[in-house]
Amino acid sequence: MTSRLPPDLLRLFTPRPQLEYVKPLDCSPEQRPAPRVSGIASYAAQLSSVPVEEPVETAQQRKARLKAERAVQARDNIIRGMSTWDPSLNLQATEDPYKTIIVARLNYDTTEKDLRSEFESFGDIVSIKMVNDLEGNFRGYAFIEYAHESDMREAYRCADGMRILGRRIVVDVERGRTVKGWLPRRFGGGLGGTRVGSKEQNQKEPGRYDPAAPAPSRYRDRSRNHSSRHRSYDRSRSHGRSSYRSSGYSDSRSHGRDRDYDRDHDRRGYKHRSRSPSARSSRRDRSYDRGGTSSSYHYRRR
Repeated sequence: MTSRLPPDLLRLFTPRPQLEYVKPLDCSPEQRPAPRVSGIASYAAQLSSVPVEEPVETAQQRKARLKAERAVQARDNIIRGMSTWDPSLNLQATEDPYKTIIVARLNYDTTEKDLRSEFESFGDIVSIKMVNDLEGNFRGYAFIEYAHESDMREAYRCADGMRILGRRIVVDVERGRTVKGWLPRRFGGGLGGTRVGSKEQNQKEPGRYDPAAPAPSRYRDRSRNHSSRHRSYDRSRSHGRSSYRSSGYSDSRSHGRDRDYDRDHDRRGYKHRSRSPSARSSRRDRSYDRGGTSSSYHYRRR
């Protein structure tokens, strides 16, 4: 078949000439040395001396380690502070602890003048000690000493929960020098509930903390608000219906509905009437029998 092709196409099927042999530079492939394969028994001694890699600490492990270290450091600080804490050696405290109350959760803008104007109504005040930090900023609580113990008890009973500069305060007796074994909040004591545990367990509402009270549940509050919302909605609906019925408008509206229903019923009946000449004549005869006229019949047709 290819012999019949023209010369230009036969040239495409012509094989190329064979490549010229070139002597290799190093040696022929047959004479090259092959790799020697042996066992691994000679390397067993080297495997025993391999250095052990240290485990890499992950981000979660590092976070847990730092948390444990901070807990240990805080516990050590508490133990060290408890060994040196003695409230009776405080030179800035009031003179008589049994006539002293502590006022906490105050507004940071509260001044001694504000406290005196609020608590002077319970009795004569001897001194007011505003507690500040090392930089001189007010920390939100103060100690008030009265001249008589009865005045202190009156202030403790009546002033607890009152508002000063928009914040609800907490009033309590001084316990550092009157209660044996008492510890402040920084040493794990105290009566507050703002740092009991998790966010759900801590107290968020102002006022005195009651450890026996159950923790507030947001789902229970939500359901309570939902039910009260439905109750108020039903009450408003019932009130609207009663006023609507008492106004007399509902009766007139019902009469209007009845009239519209009768008119629609008549229209439907007229729509389904037969239009044959015999039916027309029978209806005309019935109208004459009832005492009607042709004009009344044409009026009904319109």
